[in-house]
Amino acid sequence: MNPSTLGICPLRLRVAWLAGLLLCGLLVACAPTECEVVSHVTSAPTLTRVPATRTLDPTATSTGTPPPPSATPSPTMTTVPTAEPRRFTVAIDPGHGGIDLGARRFGDDGRMVYHESTVNLELGLLVRDELVRRGFQVVMTRDTDRTVLVGEEDVSGDGVFEYTQDETQARVDLINNSGADLILSIHHNAYEDPSGADVSEVGGIQTYYCADRPFSDESYRFATLVHEHLIAAMRDYGYPIQDRGVLDDAILVTPDSPGRHLILLGPESERIVRPSEVPGALSEPLFITHKEEGLLARDPAFLKALADAYAQAVEAYASGLP
Repeated sequence: MNPSTLGICPLRLRVAWLAGLLLCGLLVACAPTECEVVSHVTSAPTLTRVPATRTLDPTATSTGTPPPPSATPSPTMTTVPTAEPRRFTVAIDPGHGGIDLGARRFGDDGRMVYHESTVNLELGLLVRDELVRRGFQVVMTRDTDRTVLVGEEDVSGDGVFEYTQDETQARVDLINNSGADLILSIHHNAYEDPSGADVSEVGGIQTYYCADRPFSDESYRFATLVHEHLIAAMRDYGYPIQDRGVLDDAILVTPDSPGRHLILLGPESERIVRPSEVPGALSEPLFITHKEEGLLARDPAFLKALADAYAQAVEAYASGLP
């Protein structure tokens, strides 16, 4: 089609045509290309639903999406394990045992009815159980009918085996190595007259401690507590025991050595190579040769009452009571 036929000046048409070309060039230069658009989109966007803000009930349990972490993190709580408090440890020494029978109880026919080591062990085990029930740690020098020594061992190191000295030293060593805080040695008394005289009226309670140790005051305090609690328990049971006192072990007399300390409680000497390291007492609550006390020593209920009394004395001592 000829533009002149439309009444349009050819010169004006060219000017309009050139202006249009310039305008299109500007638009193309400013618009992004198809490659540039694609380069800005690396993947389809993920839509995240943002919950509306709300106030939470602090007593409620939420199972929803947890809140974002705070800009200031909460301090980390570290629980440091603490060692269990050390329990007060009591060493119980049931006297004698095994081949060492201790004192003996005879019947009217002259035959032995029982011996001391059996009663010492039975009572010692009852005391152990009661102390454990009260929260104490307990060490036993023996828990069966045996001696501590297996054979004839010279524990004291003097070159000679002497049963009483070496067996008792072995018990002291066991107690010292256990870390015990207190010693309770349980024995029973007896009186045997070589002439054959009636000894069935000789009875009573005796408790020993050693006055020649650095901790003698503590030993005396414990011995007194044991003595008083046992007397109270026996009288509550209906038996008015004769009180023979709390005694320094140095008064003990043997045929060949008067006034020697008990090996279990005494200080270092030619007989005691390694002495005990903590306070202690040796208790003799009954004479098993006494006509009534010898029967009480075989009464389970009576022995249980004594065991409770021993435990009460230990508890009072450990609590610092006078």
